[in-house]
Amino acid sequence: MAALVVAVMFTVSWPNLPDPMAVHFDEGGDVNRSASPVELLLISELTLLSLGVGLSRGAVRGSLALRTLYATSAAAAASLGYLFTVAVLVNADAATADEVRMPLWHLAIAAGLAVAAAGGVRVLMPGGRPDGADQSAASGSVGLQRGEKAVWVRSVGPQWLVAAGVLSAVVALAAGVLGWGPGFWLWPVGLLFAVIAGARVSVDGGGLTIRPSVLHVPRIHIPLQRIERAWAAEVRPLPDLGGWGYRIAKGRRGLALRSGEAVWLELDDGKQFVVAVDDAATAAGLLGDLLARDAQRDR
Repeated sequence: MAALVVAVMFTVSWPNLPDPMAVHFDEGGDVNRSASPVELLLISELTLLSLGVGLSRGAVRGSLALRTLYATSAAAAASLGYLFTVAVLVNADAATADEVRMPLWHLAIAAGLAVAAAGGVRVLMPGGRPDGADQSAASGSVGLQRGEKAVWVRSVGPQWLVAAGVLSAVVALAAGVLGWGPGFWLWPVGLLFAVIAGARVSVDGGGLTIRPSVLHVPRIHIPLQRIERAWAAEVRPLPDLGGWGYRIAKGRRGLALRSGEAVWLELDDGKQFVVAVDDAATAAGLLGDLLARDAQRDR
């Protein structure tokens, strides 16, 4: 998210940035190093994205406790995102890099944001092993009979956010055609927002599939052959997955755009997959019937 915010800020401010622009400042806030806007954009995006990749690897490997991992991620994103954004703002409308100043109190704000973000995560995310996956919950049944086929489909995420993303992409592209240069840079941001704002979850004989509401790619597919058991239980995104959206944690991954009922899957490798969706009990029951029918067929 921090990388996206910085990219948008660069795009909006690009016509007003000096080249070269101020990128480093001394203890008095005066510039002592400059670089082209392209260089700063690449450095900021690569720094934030590399940080995200590194922390994601830590989540998968379980090298750090989840609460520590996400507190570190939030602190780094808040502080670095703020500093990169301010670097763009102080350069905007300057004729040359020599005119730019960055007061040192910005560093204090960045440090304060880091502490607040890390503290917020540690308060909201309890320690210990998450208990959102109720292993004793029954999957139920929808009464699927031999030879019958059934498909269950539900949407996740507010659909108005998807529509807002598509509309903003169209408006930005139209503005670019009419002469507003940044519109050609901003319309993919609106489309990306529409893609990540909602998804469609389906269950059928092939397993469980999640597709974005707009483009339908990329998709997440869990084949029925990989599912050992399915059940419906509550999910709490922060303690169970480490946050909202698509998350990967040690022994677990899933999609949770809200708290509440969810479909939980136990996979053949011992890991879990979870998706927060309405009518989760029906989806879990259908998967349970499909698994039972496959088990009878294999006998």
